[in-house]
Amino acid sequence: MLLKARKKPVEMEVLESLEGRVRLAPDQERQLSFMRTGFGGEVGLDVELAGLDDCVVRIGDFVLAGNQVCQIDTVLVSAGGIYLLDVKNWSGRHTVGAGGFEGLVNDPLDQLKRAGRLFGRMLERERITLPVESRLVFVNPGMTLYGVQAEMPIVLPQQIPEYLAGVRRASGVLTEWEERAARRIVACHSDENPYRLKVAYTWNEVGKGMLCAGCRRVMVEKSHKYVVCGKCGMVEAKGDALKRTKRELDILFPGCVPEVDRLYRFCGGMVNKRTIHRLFCDIETVK
Repeated sequence: MLLKARKKPVEMEVLESLEGRVRLAPDQERQLSFMRTGFGGEVGLDVELAGLDDCVVRIGDFVLAGNQVCQIDTVLVSAGGIYLLDVKNWSGRHTVGAGGFEGLVNDPLDQLKRAGRLFGRMLERERITLPVESRLVFVNPGMTLYGVQAEMPIVLPQQIPEYLAGVRRASGVLTEWEERAARRIVACHSDENPYRLKVAYTWNEVGKGMLCAGCRRVMVEKSHKYVVCGKCGMVEAKGDALKRTKRELDILFPGCVPEVDRLYRFCGGMVNKRTIHRLFCDIETVK
């Protein structure tokens, strides 16, 4: 069963909402590309893990925050044990040896061990006695990894079906006890991550308008019901484009009262205030 679904990282949503509205710095563009690649790999594995929902409880994006912080892409809780999966959507050629991954400052094997230790301490505090198994799971078939030894906690793309079959065999029948244990684990999850990427921007710095969902260019009016992207030609109903724009406003400026005038200005005045009020009846009455 799926207990905690995966969501886009907050910093990824912020950068995607800023894309096309401000000039992202080169390091921010690289970070956004990296997060998109990583998130895509995690979502792709989720599709395969859904086949285990009858025998495991799935927890996506589990974060432990305290004196030390660790983030685990996927936690599987079953009668046979708990599985910690760190998903890597790497491409290209890489080499791993007895000392870890070559040429990397932050070795994912070291990070996996550290996450396992912190997670194990949490289980002790919660008095959950299930055994824990940690794995690096590489999901990109275009990646080549040299030097892998059988004893390493690594699952290569071609090994994923066999690995998941082994999880199923070891899991047994899912009972209420495992579900309760999984809920206690989720209760330890923290939405606060002090290492989360911080992006500075202000209302005046952020470009206004309804941006194309594909190429992030400002859309123009095609008719009273539709808008069109002048670059890629994408046509979208004004109402749908307005809902996306409101979502971006909520992401970039959370906690602000979504008053009609504010959304009207954020979408570049392309939708009149009466229409905005009709679509979002929870917004205060048009003044």
